[in-house]
Amino acid sequence: MTAIVLAPFSAEPVEFTDLHRLRVQECERVEALQTELTRCGARVTEKGDSLTVYPSKLHGAEVETYNDHRMAMCFAILGLKVPGIRLKDSSCVKKTFPNFFQKLAAQPPDGLGISILEAKTGARLVGDQLFAE
Repeated sequence: MTAIVLAPFSAEPVEFTDLHRLRVQECERVEALQTELTRCGARVTEKGDSLTVYPSKLHGAEVETYNDHRMAMCFAILGLKVPGIRLKDSSCVKKTFPNFFQKLAAQPPDGLGISILEAKTGARLVGDQLFAE
């Protein structure tokens, strides 16, 4: 899923095939990936169990996570490259990785040292504020 989300940065279209397993997870991930990438400015086409992602100029957007931890995590990674990505219900990462955002914010070598901002106020979140409960 992370490769799909990052595919708009490729120089050529990228086709992802045999995605049928993504349809029966926490959400219908094939449809969700297409919807949310499109919301961020990507051109994505679906054919059967395949997605083709075209090189695209992306922009920030409010991204629905569908209460799906993997959707939240892969679009958070996209947010490292695209300013203005805002996740709805980011706490859904608690299912598998409750300290995911703490790890992203931790200073190297334990993390990436990124700043994570509260969407409404723009205030920087730190420490326990980043733990998904």
